[in-house]
Amino acid sequence: MNRKTRLTLAFILLAISIVSGTAAFYNYKIDTAAENQFQKIRDQVAISTARPVYEKDIYQPPQGLQDLMAANSSVIGWLKIEDTNIDYPIVQNKEDNEWFLHRDIDGNKSKPGSIYMDSMHDINAEGMHIIYGHHMKNGTMFKDISKYIDEEYRAEHQKITIWTDKREIRLEPLYCYTGKEDNTYHLNLDTREKLAAFLLEKTDMHISSDEIFVFITCSYKTRNGRCYLICRPTV
Repeated sequence: MNRKTRLTLAFILLAISIVSGTAAFYNYKIDTAAENQFQKIRDQVAISTARPVYEKDIYQPPQGLQDLMAANSSVIGWLKIEDTNIDYPIVQNKEDNEWFLHRDIDGNKSKPGSIYMDSMHDINAEGMHIIYGHHMKNGTMFKDISKYIDEEYRAEHQKITIWTDKREIRLEPLYCYTGKEDNTYHLNLDTREKLAAFLLEKTDMHISSDEIFVFITCSYKTRNGRCYLICRPTV
């Protein structure tokens, strides 16, 4: 290889390095800005997993969540998993299931998107509840969901809570697996029998419950892979 060729190759490698570094820095800034915005919302809502004593045993949503839902009709609840980075509002668009895939809770374009419920499902009804979130490499959004594949991790991270306008839901993580993208989770399974049959096919487990929550995020182990965390409400 002569000197001219070496210089040309070095220039090309330098250019590639600069472009890659610039892109990585740009993505870092975008992801950080999005998470900072969510942190502002957390500070305003101030959700606590401590179980409150409700007056006359009548559930009242946390005041901060009430205010957020009043200001933004797309917000249907809040999800918090203790000792993880998952502490986010849940949004939903009944008309377009992918609306919040790359939009923040106000509908503005955002690479990390939002934590959102499937457009086919009702968070306050019995049946299947699918909640989606991106697997962000910086550890935010639903990256921690993929850790539930490890049984020890799952045993140590059992405190999953959702608050809606009508109820507080404590969830028990039952099973986590990776697989291909599976659109059958969109089905409206509204009876205990339908849910049990569906989950037996997916997990080989006999799971009996009137409602099931499934958190879905990307899995980078396979092409178009997904990670599925299956949970059911506790008493």
